Amino acid sequence: MTVNLAEDLLLLGYEDDGTPTPDSGTLDYGLAGAVLVELALEGRIRLAAGRVHVDEPAFTGDRVLDHGLDRITGYGRDATPGELLDGIRGGLRDRVLEGLVARKVLRRETHRILLVPHPRFPSATGGQPPVETETRARLTAFVNGGPADPRTHALATLAVAAGLTASAFPDTPRTQIERRLAEQGPEPWPAATVREILDEIQIAIVAITTMFMTGG
Repeated sequence: MTVNLAEDLLLLGYEDDGTPTPDSGTLDYGLAGAVLVELALEGRIRLAAGRVHVDEPAFTGDRVLDHGLDRITGYGRDATPGELLDGIRGGLRDRVLEGLVARKVLRRETHRILLVPHPRFPSATGGQPPVETETRARLTAFVNGGPADPRTHALATLAVAAGLTASAFPDTPRTQIERRLAEQGPEPWPAATVREILDEIQIAIVAITTMFMTGG
């Protein structure tokens, strides 16, 4: 089964019982960043003078990516990747979850807390979804020195940027992960835009996290 980067990232940020992991506080920004990176990998968008320009506005047929294209084109002007994160993240997590439920990767359950219904999205199999197992195997091979395709490298970078280091790389020191990412350099990328957008996303999420932590 093929999943997009946002779906891959969400699965890393959710427990098998359908609840978000403890380190998923900035997951929504990571998901928005994943959409931008996916669109760049597909040649749909590029950076021009630090701002996102849409080269191919036609919808892709993927509801998650089309949500991103719609938000980008509806912004009213060319914006920086950091500016677009807020616009894209609105309603994005629900779309990603709905897509995974529709393909029976996850299922939707409703639990009540103090009589208030709260949805959960546990694995449809009762254990780790097979597509997540495959993703984790690729990430583990990558941080242990194996080859990496652009999507695996991008997912590893997004997971670190979104604060999902512990969830995506259990028992692996963060320094090892960051060293491995740095070793790759620009070589895996089919276009400079992907690397530039990833850099901008990381900077934006760090700034957002810092703002939350300082209460500003």
